[in-house]
Amino acid sequence: MIYLDHAATSFPKINEVQQAVLNCMNTCSNANRSTFQSSLQASRLLYQTRQQVKKLFHVPLQGFVIFNSGNTESLNTCIKGILKKGDHVITTYAEHNSVLRPLYQLQSDGLIQLSITEPKVDKIKKEINDTTKLIIVTHSSNVTGEFYPIKEIGQLAHENQILMMCDVAQSAGHIDVDMVNENIDILCFSGHKGLLGNAGIGGICLSHAIDIEPLLSGGSGMNSFDHFQSHYYPEKLEAGSCNITGIASLNAGISYFLKHREMIYERENKLIKLLEQELKKNDSVILYSDLYHNHAPIVAFNIKGMDSLKVGDLLSEKYQIAVRCGAHCAPLMHQRLNTVKTGIIRVSPAFVNTEEQIKVFIQAIREISEDLK
Repeated sequence: MIYLDHAATSFPKINEVQQAVLNCMNTCSNANRSTFQSSLQASRLLYQTRQQVKKLFHVPLQGFVIFNSGNTESLNTCIKGILKKGDHVITTYAEHNSVLRPLYQLQSDGLIQLSITEPKVDKIKKEINDTTKLIIVTHSSNVTGEFYPIKEIGQLAHENQILMMCDVAQSAGHIDVDMVNENIDILCFSGHKGLLGNAGIGGICLSHAIDIEPLLSGGSGMNSFDHFQSHYYPEKLEAGSCNITGIASLNAGISYFLKHREMIYERENKLIKLLEQELKKNDSVILYSDLYHNHAPIVAFNIKGMDSLKVGDLLSEKYQIAVRCGAHCAPLMHQRLNTVKTGIIRVSPAFVNTEEQIKVFIQAIREISEDLK
């Protein structure tokens, strides 16, 4: 199989990640709970991984790293834990349902006022009012891969004493992400995509001690006689035992990325350029990612006269090529691109793919297109 769906999850996991997980399974038990060797080993791994994440995203010295089950939990925790009755929040049409649905829920419950606009500074500026508490913008579209001006939007937020929250699920591991330089207060990340770890691990980075009400409550290994969750980070948002094998996978994935960053960038850019260059030659192809000069390793397109799901089935069954087709959990982006009925074919290669695999994919699209004529 030729796997071209790395925007969904990295696959197969690199050897370094696989070995780290196996080693963890044999050496680590429960972190921050006991003083015997396997527990201490888990605690050291947990600490080391927090430091890796801080280094990766340039988390300020006074900032915090919180681990959880993934980006969906991160976004829900922050949205539901920060916003209170009467607050106004601004977000964009480029967001994933992991942002939109929690916001719709709070809006339906009559708790917040919600504005949805374009991911542009001037458009967001027009939506700001005296009750605006939070601006949420994805770093990169999970449909087209387009990057958005987070630094400038974050500056606008700070000029108006508004918190800036950024979803980096699709950009982490593909471009440099700097919380300080890009004026990000709250960063939510996934560990199993560009950061190469296993599914079930992700987290939140805070630039400072922002007040967030816990989504979950439970054991934390400290202050066990208190009736409520700890007021201190990261324990405040880390109820229960951590996913230590997921932590191990994330640590190994980030280590690999930091060591091979330039190679990864160069390789992915080369593959994306080849994809776009060859797809442009096909008159039956409608390119969406080509609308943007700078984007993540994602190419979004359709074949004229064909539903994206049909193309996906043909690629899988006839050519053993895996891509993602449909709505990508991003309904407002599809409304904007006028692809609600057809969906979109999303191709997302990674550095582990080869030019030969891309050429096989291009030939498959050419054959599928010609069969329509």
